[in-house]
Amino acid sequence: MSPFAQVEFLYLGTVVICGLILLFLFSEKSRRTKLSLLVSEKLLPKLIPEWSPFQQKIKFSFMLLCFAMIFIALSRPQWGTRQRTSEPTGIDILVAIDVSKSMLARDVRPNRLERVKLSMTNLMEKVRGDRLGLIAFSGSAFLQCPLTLDHQAFVKTLEDLTIGLIKNPGTNLSKPIDEASRSFSQDDSDRFLILLSDGEDLEGEGLKRAKQAAKEGIRIFTIGIGSKEGDRIPLDPIGQPAQNFLTNPQGETIVSKKDENSLRAIAEATGGVYFPLGPTGEGLERTLQRLQSIGQQKKRELLSSELPIERFFPFALLALILLFIEDLTTSGRKKLTRWGTTCLTLAIILLVGCLKRDNVKNAEDALRDGNPRKAALFYDAEINATKTMDKPIDPKLFLNAGLAHLEAGSLTEANQFLERSLDASVDDPNLQSIGLNALGNLFYRKTNLWLDEQNVGEARRSWEKALKFYDAAFQLDGNEKASANLASLKQQIEKRIQSLVSKVTGKIWRDLNGDGNSQKNEPGLKGFVFWDKDGNGEHNSSNEPSVQTNEDGFFAFEWISSKYPVSLELDSKIEDSNGSTTVRLMPMFPAPPPPLNPNVVKNHLVKIESPGEKLLAIPYRAAPLLIGQVWGDKNGNGIRESTESGFKNATLYLDQNGNFAMDENETTFKPQEDGSFAQPVPPGQYSVCVLPDNPDANVTFPLDARKSYLAWTNFESSSEQLDFGIQDDSEENEQSNASDQENQDGSSEPSDSPNSQDDSSVEEREPLPQEVNALYERLLQEMESKSEPLDPNLREVQATASGRDY
Repeated sequence: MSPFAQVEFLYLGTVVICGLILLFLFSEKSRRTKLSLLVSEKLLPKLIPEWSPFQQKIKFSFMLLCFAMIFIALSRPQWGTRQRTSEPTGIDILVAIDVSKSMLARDVRPNRLERVKLSMTNLMEKVRGDRLGLIAFSGSAFLQCPLTLDHQAFVKTLEDLTIGLIKNPGTNLSKPIDEASRSFSQDDSDRFLILLSDGEDLEGEGLKRAKQAAKEGIRIFTIGIGSKEGDRIPLDPIGQPAQNFLTNPQGETIVSKKDENSLRAIAEATGGVYFPLGPTGEGLERTLQRLQSIGQQKKRELLSSELPIERFFPFALLALILLFIEDLTTSGRKKLTRWGTTCLTLAIILLVGCLKRDNVKNAEDALRDGNPRKAALFYDAEINATKTMDKPIDPKLFLNAGLAHLEAGSLTEANQFLERSLDASVDDPNLQSIGLNALGNLFYRKTNLWLDEQNVGEARRSWEKALKFYDAAFQLDGNEKASANLASLKQQIEKRIQSLVSKVTGKIWRDLNGDGNSQKNEPGLKGFVFWDKDGNGEHNSSNEPSVQTNEDGFFAFEWISSKYPVSLELDSKIEDSNGSTTVRLMPMFPAPPPPLNPNVVKNHLVKIESPGEKLLAIPYRAAPLLIGQVWGDKNGNGIRESTESGFKNATLYLDQNGNFAMDENETTFKPQEDGSFAQPVPPGQYSVCVLPDNPDANVTFPLDARKSYLAWTNFESSSEQLDFGIQDDSEENEQSNASDQENQDGSSEPSDSPNSQDDSSVEEREPLPQEVNALYERLLQEMESKSEPLDPNLREVQATASGRDY
């Protein structure tokens, strides 16, 4: 056996050395010939003291020996033997994932398939050194990624898995076992298949094929996904509410349930184990731990082999020494000096570079010194410097810059850098998790800042963003401690919000029976409730916020205050669609606490003692009305005829003192153009009288001598048919005179006949006897004593009228 492992280098070295000898002899002869043409050979030592043919031969000999040692080292001389122990490589694992439509069910978050992908990605550290392969299956199976040590390629293929990747629908658990059997190498002693599915083997061939796989040496570990109760299969994309669900040909919604029995049977038939996946992938983690324990046992079985000892090193070292000796000759000293100078200069440059403190080091020192703002500036400078050199920026720089800005309180800059770190680290789950958690902390701080300003709306929006980032980070790392911390933070935020917010709810409705409680037969009123800041009962849309009710009159709003108790005045307006144009509806206000005057209250005084819920009832009732008509009684018979129309030239008044004469302090109102009137008044008893504008006119109806009505009104019940007839001959005379004047060429002065007034009119204008007034007042007192107030807590609604103000 040859002592050289690669003897061909010896042959090559012999040829090279012979070639070098011939080249040296030829070059020496050529040099001597050229020198002899310039100068005599005897003068060479005097002209060129360093010239020495002997030294040239010595140098060439050292060089030849150096080349000889190099080629001997390359031929790998070997003598003697040694025992070598080696560890076996990692195990081979094929992962088969169900991509049928049942994996869209959302009984695990975000759905079954995405949960499997996230769990597998998070556990890649558990299988370092093992070869992984990926199989996708539904009605058939396909090897998506062959067995490989390139785990990044495996993860990329895993992320690309989608529902519908395999065209054959359904779930056939025998197909991934067939594909795994073809994918394992024939010399593999350990074959492991991890089967992840909901277990619904629609074809029923999985167990039969698993028993055959056991004979082939394949061990199957099964992992069940989903819940026993099952869930519907949504067809909507993730992130959107589930509204459309998969149905069978009969139109019935399909419910997909986890079948643990079939999965457990397949695992036990091959010597494997079944685990449920769990909410954070615990089942997959336990499976990988089992496989790693098998791999560790395999690594303890050391392999031993007898190998020859390589002896090339002494020859390589001797070649280096000869090369150095060649440089120590007289002609090589200058070259050595130049090399030494160059090496010294290079060493100084490298030393200066090592002593130079870069931005990252400065940033780390600033963080240790408790100066995050300064650290953030150093990270910014490093990022900008990397940009100027057109080099890719490490995602960790973005992340560290964002964390430094966050610690310094620069939330806007922190948000920008953390977002950029997420974009640059899509293939690094660890960095993604840190960045997402940092963004959650950022928006948590924003939430507290908004709450400090009592801006609950913005605080809630920031908190929703924080929850999304926290949840995304939890989906990546599955940290149970982080989940507990999140629950604690959520409780803190909700407690702060509740300490500021009171929810005011209520209803606007028509209170038909006046009990102040909404009944089923009492309709709700659509409108709006507003904050009556100036307390005038009118809505100023520019500075008084309002909230609309729904169709049934219900409303709700939040009142935010840093201190309690707090009082506010609320009022309401209803829409015309409630029929308020045909029936005059008005709000019922509760009596205010003393010393406030109930007669001037125009809104609801709401006092909120502490944060929580406050109920507000806003009842409306039909206003009490005095309804009637004044007509022109042309013939004075007190009976309205079809030819007689309404009369507007009169004034109606409410007689207070029983003298049946209009006084200055009594409420008055005018009829409409057609003589009709509908006057709102507070509930109570009224004496309604009329006074014609023309003193010569006569009141012909009512027929009694007082020419008035004694009316009683209440909410939801008006006093109607209060009709008055008035005979006014002046209108007919004016019309007759106007026609006569048109027929005459000239005009004559109308005679003034003040004595033409009717004696009966004079009598009507005279005050009634004192006995009649006293009798009328007595009647009013008796009726008032028999009446009862509607509700002691309700204030009488004020009527807008001229004269006396009720």
